[in-house]
Amino acid sequence: MKEKFWKILPYSGYVLFLLLGLLVFFLGAFSVVVVSLKNDQKIVMPDLIGKSYIEIHNELQRKQLKVRIEEIRIPEKTDGIILAQSIDPGKEVEAGSKVYLTVNLGFDRITMPDVKGQNLTQAKVMLEKVLSGEIYVNMSIGGIVYVPPLGDEPIDSVIDQIPHAGKKTTSAEKVYLLVTENPDKQSSFFKEKESISPGKPVHFVTEALLRNKIPFRFALPKKPEFRNQNGLVEKVEEKGSQVLISSFYLEPSESLLAGYETVKYEIDDKDIYSLYITKKEGDTEVKKELLRSQSFLPDELFYFVFYKEKPSVVSLVGKETGLAKEWRFKGDY
Repeated sequence: MKEKFWKILPYSGYVLFLLLGLLVFFLGAFSVVVVSLKNDQKIVMPDLIGKSYIEIHNELQRKQLKVRIEEIRIPEKTDGIILAQSIDPGKEVEAGSKVYLTVNLGFDRITMPDVKGQNLTQAKVMLEKVLSGEIYVNMSIGGIVYVPPLGDEPIDSVIDQIPHAGKKTTSAEKVYLLVTENPDKQSSFFKEKESISPGKPVHFVTEALLRNKIPFRFALPKKPEFRNQNGLVEKVEEKGSQVLISSFYLEPSESLLAGYETVKYEIDDKDIYSLYITKKEGDTEVKKELLRSQSFLPDELFYFVFYKEKPSVVSLVGKETGLAKEWRFKGDY
């Protein structure tokens, strides 16, 4: 038996060598076919003129086109639309081809000024003259939300703003301000609903409710019809002792206005929960309350829409059960 085994062994080595050779050959042939197919892939160039570049950007990526942008400014034409393309519509090109698009800058580009800490009157003056290149342009105020001051916050002072200071934007984006109100002039919160009316940023409405010690919850956020509604309140309803907020929300990948985020969580344990956001301000870690001491039942769905301008950590914490869930977010996209 041993002698037979030693006679067969050399032949088995040849067979193994042959099989390995065939395997290498087939792998090489397969790679050549794949590369060939990839290189030969043709796409038909779509007609892009008149379309918004932001809306068709993902489609061009899927078609594996390499896009190069050339910008010109024609104020009377829509901002962000494509005015010209280097490859004619309907032409067949290879995947990976480079296409040059001429995109209109219909609005003045600006860097958002910092009006936090300013008196409201002074903040309005600053927003009326924002530098764009060599000219000054006016930033429109979309709404003001008034809240009672905390600690040593001065009255009639801007304590927050959207868009945040330093953001690269256009003169078309509306500015929302969170302003401290004179406590002596405050009326009954629900008689004066201006601060929590539809069209205001969710971030400011929740702050107003929090400071007025009014419990609130979110309904499932809705996708807006128009992108500039992202992050705004659609409807505010009184539900017994609570307020139910219906808001608009777009995923960051779909939104033109980066900064709005949402968290969703199915509650495990009956408890009283608070929500916190933690971010770094220089070398200091700042923790802020977004939701205070609200009771939730097991299997209840928890939603919350908020605004962030820097990398942040959001934590849902139960009074008895401790940390329930933590979410981590990047800064601007």
